[in-house]
Amino acid sequence: MPRVDIHAHILPGLDDGPATVEESLAIARMAAHDGTSVIVATPHYRDMELEHQSGRIVRELADTLNAALQIEAVRRNSPSVRIFTGMSYRLDTSLQDLDNSESAITLNQTRFLLVEPPFNRLPTNAEDVLGRLLIQRLVPVLAHPERNIEFQRDPKRLQRLVDDGVIVQVAAGSLTGMNGSSARRAAEGFIQRGITHAVSSEMHSERSPRSPNLSSAFDAVSGLVGEREAINLFETNPDMLLGGRAPQLERITRRRLRRSWMRMQNIEINNPVSDRIRRRWLRPFR
Repeated sequence: MPRVDIHAHILPGLDDGPATVEESLAIARMAAHDGTSVIVATPHYRDMELEHQSGRIVRELADTLNAALQIEAVRRNSPSVRIFTGMSYRLDTSLQDLDNSESAITLNQTRFLLVEPPFNRLPTNAEDVLGRLLIQRLVPVLAHPERNIEFQRDPKRLQRLVDDGVIVQVAAGSLTGMNGSSARRAAEGFIQRGITHAVSSEMHSERSPRSPNLSSAFDAVSGLVGEREAINLFETNPDMLLGGRAPQLERITRRRLRRSWMRMQNIEINNPVSDRIRRRWLRPFR
């Protein structure tokens, strides 16, 4: 199975990614030649909000890129890539206003919502905000937590979120050292602890540290925990997310590798959230 990249800033003119369609196509070609078959375009919601951009433009631009890439792949007999849609939301109190309606632009129209924490301090009510999303049947996909100073210092805090149903996505640039030594150590630790579900490029341009290339990070993960787990993080798990299914986790210990199921509620609409999560997060926001 080719690689699936669930966090990418590839749509032109919406945020700090490419400015033109030509730049977007160049990034997509680079990803395809590196072995990626699916890219989820996840522009920054905040940037689009400031520019008064409608969510409809995300689908329109993705359709434009897909049509051009398909024609080009046939003409050149070259590998191609499909662009799916999503959005990246900031982890702040505004998230509590989202519900499970069309107001939330999720990964490929599933229940999985990409959420970006800050690089420094987390909001004081971060767990409450993420828990409220779970109650509203929006499953947070926490982007690059290894770059956050509080998760770096306290991996158990991230572990607790994972145990309650939050999905974790690590940046490829962190695993290759492009995001600094602290982020690299944290990313490696999260993978070794078995609390990482996916690795994504977070592509913004053709250049590092946020290029579309995933091969170096794949090799780093293979050396760290083996090729089978690398395939899970770069291929199997992100593909499951786009299909609306919660992936399994590999719990990695010093003695052996064992399979354990992630403890999260079924994301079907009619399945209730666990009483434990409901009691914990239905308290009022401060």
